[in-house]
Amino acid sequence: MYLGILAISIAFLGIVLTWGISDYLTDQRKAALTDSAIRVARSLESVFINVYIYGDVNLDPLAIQIENLSDLLGASVVIVNNDFTVLFSGLPDGTRLPISYLETVIDGESIVFSGSYHPTNPESLLFAGQPIILGNSIIGAVLVSTSMAELEAAIHAMYQITSISLLIATVFGSILIYMFSRAITRPLRQMNEAAKIIAGGVLEKRIPVKTKDEIGQLATQFNSMAESLHNQERIRQAFISNLSHDIRTPLTSMLGFMKAIKDGTVPPERQPYYLDIVLDETERLIKLSNDLLDIHRIQDSELDLVKTNFDINELIRTTILGFEQRATQKQIIVTSRFAHATDMVFADEDKIQRCLYNLLDNALKFTQAVGEITVETTLRGKKVVVSVTDNGLGMTKEEQRYVFDRFFKGDQSRNEDKRGSGLGLSIVNEFVRAHGEVITLESAPKKGSTFAFTLPAVELNNM
Repeated sequence: MYLGILAISIAFLGIVLTWGISDYLTDQRKAALTDSAIRVARSLESVFINVYIYGDVNLDPLAIQIENLSDLLGASVVIVNNDFTVLFSGLPDGTRLPISYLETVIDGESIVFSGSYHPTNPESLLFAGQPIILGNSIIGAVLVSTSMAELEAAIHAMYQITSISLLIATVFGSILIYMFSRAITRPLRQMNEAAKIIAGGVLEKRIPVKTKDEIGQLATQFNSMAESLHNQERIRQAFISNLSHDIRTPLTSMLGFMKAIKDGTVPPERQPYYLDIVLDETERLIKLSNDLLDIHRIQDSELDLVKTNFDINELIRTTILGFEQRATQKQIIVTSRFAHATDMVFADEDKIQRCLYNLLDNALKFTQAVGEITVETTLRGKKVVVSVTDNGLGMTKEEQRYVFDRFFKGDQSRNEDKRGSGLGLSIVNEFVRAHGEVITLESAPKKGSTFAFTLPAVELNNM
């Protein structure tokens, strides 16, 4: 395509250049010939005064000048009076004059035309005719002619030079286009091959980035996409492994406890203890299934929001009470600070309660014993900012990049999230985004984390 465009452009440029230069050279020759005819005609006007004074015309004083002009221009000069009598001719004997054109000049018109003195053996000539005027009368005409062969030779030489120049430009342009196209298509072909390899399941494939232009940026984005897919696949596989373990382990325990109770292996006084374990595992499986159902609904765009006005502070208090027992067991202090006694927001209360629950659950998991968690509301313009801050283990920059990804779980060496599915924070992120709001994270290793999200505030006087 590029070569075709180049060829068409070069051909068009060649046509325009040759036509323009040919036209320019022809116009220059016509102008020079016309100017010569005018100068001869002006010089002859004083000479022709002798016709009226002495009764004859003597061109001898101008003959040398006319011959010099003829030699300079390579032209022939013919001078006739108004009855077409030849007064001076630089033409060979027997040459027929173009009477029809001379009649036009005698009529008072300046002409420039191409033609020939010899119709049977034509030589291409360029003519310029100019009337000789004395007073208000036309008393004769000057006809200057020059061969077109020199002009045509010059035009032909120009055609050759232009053609050779355009051919050289085409060759170099083709080479540059080829090199440029290769520079563009090489990484594109690499991306195409890499895409096929990645589609085949080899997610480790990457493309070398050698430039910083648009192609280099595209390759960088492609590598980022491949890295993201690789991480997602790694997280997915880990999730499936963990999920299988999380489902199989409690079900195995529940099955064993229920069989033991049924068979009477467990004494009656110990049965409530094991039933509590079965109940706890059942609740955990229900929570896991709810998380999976929510993720499925989010993926299928079935997330419906029922927005109402409610007091976010009251919702925070209620949610904190649900974690009282866990916080007490780990000796973690959970405190709350509110911008006002009542902070009304317009949102889906159930979804926001789920966000608060998941954030508090996450904070309790990764805050060590005798730690502290703070839930706070502040006002920022027309937004209420809800933040959950802990002084727990914190996260590295790498972990923060993926913390909201589905199935992601933090550093497994902590062994703090054995019971989690890696969906909690992803659900929080999706719920907040569904409200058209944003969630942010500030964290550092061993310095805790702060999750904060915004909600639209409702003024009390507008309720």
